Amino acid sequence: MNTDRIIVKGSRLLVKEQKKSKTTASGIELPGREKEHTNQGIVLKVGEGAMLENGTLVPVGINVGAKVMYTAFSGSPIMDAESEEEEYRYLILNERDVLCIIEE
Repeated sequence: MNTDRIIVKGSRLLVKEQKKSKTTASGIELPGREKEHTNQGIVLKVGEGAMLENGTLVPVGINVGAKVMYTAFSGSPIMDAESEEEEYRYLILNERDVLCIIEE
């Protein structure tokens, strides 16, 4: 998916979801696991922030490149019309749906 064409608005984030591992820590392969979704991803783009009623702009507090964990079943998935099967899933999330930033 070409994310260059996507402009994120408000206090929203464009997140590339991380894939689940097909194997356990001990090396056992779990069939079908690659289709399961995680609730972790990398922030690709951020909006300009939220506009308060008094006209003050509150910028998004999460930077591009941050690894985040977000609430389950949150966000709106984005599908590429040119490709039926995506290797990764992309989501538009509200900043408030982010539970934490994972530092590495």
